[in-house]
Amino acid sequence: MHLFVDEAVLYDSRLRRRDTIRDGIPIMTMDHYAGAGRGWALGASLVYGPIAAELIAMSPHRLAGRRVLDAGAGTGAATEALAAAGAHPVAMDLSFDMLAWNATSRPPCAVADICALPLVDRCVDDMVAAFVLNHLVNPGLGFREMVRVTRPGGAVLAAVFSTSSRSVARDQIDDVAAAAGWRPPRWYLDLKSTVFPLLGTAVAMTSAARVAGLINPVVEERPVDVGITTPEQLVDYRFGQAQFAVWLKQIGPRGVEDIRARAIDVIRPIMRPYRPIVVFLAATV
Repeated sequence: MHLFVDEAVLYDSRLRRRDTIRDGIPIMTMDHYAGAGRGWALGASLVYGPIAAELIAMSPHRLAGRRVLDAGAGTGAATEALAAAGAHPVAMDLSFDMLAWNATSRPPCAVADICALPLVDRCVDDMVAAFVLNHLVNPGLGFREMVRVTRPGGAVLAAVFSTSSRSVARDQIDDVAAAAGWRPPRWYLDLKSTVFPLLGTAVAMTSAARVAGLINPVVEERPVDVGITTPEQLVDYRFGQAQFAVWLKQIGPRGVEDIRARAIDVIRPIMRPYRPIVVFLAATV
């Protein structure tokens, strides 16, 4: 089956820019995750992997043998959970660098924006959006595209962090980095202050799902035991996220080793099992 519309995707890693050419009109979007692939796969996925597995388990029907789009796939946490469930995933992400991680062992993928998916209507059986809708200034556009490309009766599964999720130890890691010279990128501050809250509650997620016309939305806002119990794990998770990638590269391997050790020492006395609060959605088209 032919999935893709006539669209060209150009990527300039030096500019960290993605240009989509559709109908002769360029759409340019900055790739804030350029350079973050390795850290994300080896660090951040300590949290995102277990959450993705819980999201896939919420599907209203079995996904085995079905073509499932993993939108905002990153380095493949949800893709791996889909494969474990027997699905046939197709991956898309705005970041070439994230998709390039371990590319030879991953399913078919394309650089694409969830708000303008280069797919024909109703071409996938089901849809997964793990931690991508909370990056959208207008999440309704993402919901619209998810509904458009999914066949009737297909599952739509999504997850975002709750605005009520807190961790003193995690915040201390940020403080250690800030004392050593890290400054949160502007894009990250904007996401946290204005974008993340848009779907960060069960009420907001339920409302967005209903506006999109999704059927029987099941929304759960709950803590998830992701298996992180040691300060080493929590530090590796936190420093694996994209907002630290540029700074960690600047300070070099020795600097990374030193700041990691410092952060571990600081949070050890207050370390508790890390259980982020997540808003899950499972619905059908």
